[in-house]
Amino acid sequence: MANWESYLETNRDRFLAELLDYLRIPSISALPEHADDVERAAQWTADRLQAAGMENVCVLPTGGHPVVYADWLHAPDRPTVMIYGHFDVQPVDPLELWDHPPFEPFVHNDRVYARGATDDKGNLLPAIQALEALLHEQGALPVNVKCFFEGQEEIGSPQLPDFVAAHRDLLACDLVLSADGGQLGEDQPALYLGLRGICALQIDVRGPSHDLHSGSYGGAVQNPIHALVEILSSMRGPDGRVQVQGFYDEVVELTAEERAQIARVPFDEGEFKAEVGVQTLFGEAGYSPIERTWIRPTLEVNGIWGGFQGAGSKTVLPAEAHAKITCRLVPHQDPARITQAITDHVRSNTPPGVTVEVTSHDAGAHAYMIPADHPALQATRDVLVELYGVE
Repeated sequence: MANWESYLETNRDRFLAELLDYLRIPSISALPEHADDVERAAQWTADRLQAAGMENVCVLPTGGHPVVYADWLHAPDRPTVMIYGHFDVQPVDPLELWDHPPFEPFVHNDRVYARGATDDKGNLLPAIQALEALLHEQGALPVNVKCFFEGQEEIGSPQLPDFVAAHRDLLACDLVLSADGGQLGEDQPALYLGLRGICALQIDVRGPSHDLHSGSYGGAVQNPIHALVEILSSMRGPDGRVQVQGFYDEVVELTAEERAQIARVPFDEGEFKAEVGVQTLFGEAGYSPIERTWIRPTLEVNGIWGGFQGAGSKTVLPAEAHAKITCRLVPHQDPARITQAITDHVRSNTPPGVTVEVTSHDAGAHAYMIPADHPALQATRDVLVELYGVE
C-alpha cells in the first residue's frame, strides 16, 4: 500500500467527521436568507484547503456568491490541472418528505444522508483530502494543481462568466477536472466526456384582478391554473418529446458507433426503477433510458403553484398561477434561442381570458463535450482502471 493510501485509511474517521461538519452548513444559494451560510461554506472550504497544504488560498467576490481559489505550482514542465467543484446546495423543500433533517447528516449502512452529501460537498471534500494525503506523505504533487470552488452552481453560476473573463491568467490551466459528478455504481467508475447545457424559465399566468369565488364566477371567468396546465400540456407529447417549434433544429444525432459505446454501459432497468421508486419508465421513443438522460434534450416542469394550498378545501378561482421549467440541452443548442422558442410557444398557446409573462432566470449554459482525442482521457481512464480493477 502506498504511503498516501495508508494516510487516507489512517485518517478515515477524521475525514468523515469533516464531511459531516461541512454538510451541516445550509449553503442554499437560491435563497437570499442563506447568503451568509454560503459565505460560511466558502470560508470553511478555504480553511480546509489551507490545512491541506495548498497555497495562495483566498475567497474571492463575484458580485454574487463567492468563489474559493487555491493552488500548488511547484512542478516545472508538468501540466496544470484545475479541480472544480461547488459548495452551494439545492433548497430542501418539502421538508416533510425528508426522513431526517437535511442539514443534520445521518449515517446508515455506510451511506451519508444529507443535503449536499453527493452534490457536491461529498465529492469536493475528498479531492481536498487527497491533496492533503499527497502533500503530507510525498511533500509534493505530481502536477501543478489549482482549485476553483464556487458558491452559485445550483443557480446557474450567473456571475461566473464575467469572473472567469476577468481572471483568465489566474485560472489558466491545461485541464479542468470536475469533482461534481457521479459513477454508475459503488464498484463501477465512470468517466464523463461532457455535460448537457441548461436554460431556466418561469411562466406567470394572470386572470382576474383578485381571487374569486368559484361558485359565483366559475365557468364564466378563465381559471389561470387551467390555462397554465393547458400551456404546459402543449409543450410535450405523450412520450415526452418536446413539441416546441424549432426545439430540435440544432440537435445532431449520435453516430451508430457512439450509440454502441453507450449501449455497452452496464444498466439494470429493474435496479434503476427500484432506486427511483417507479413501476414503469417513460421517455422519448427510440432511445434507451441512458440515452434519454445523457444525450437527448429535455423539457421538465420543476415547480407549479397557484390557488389554495392548505388543508381541506376552499372554493377559490385563483387570480394567478405559476410554473418553473428547465430544459437540458445538447451540443449546438443555444440556450438563448431555446428560451425564445419556448416564450413564443407559450404566447401562441395561451388561451383567452388570461395574460402570460415568461421570465428567463439566467443566461443559461451551453452543453460541453471534451474532444475525444484529448490526452487526459487515457490518463484518467488508466487511473480509474488501476483503482477499481474494471474497465
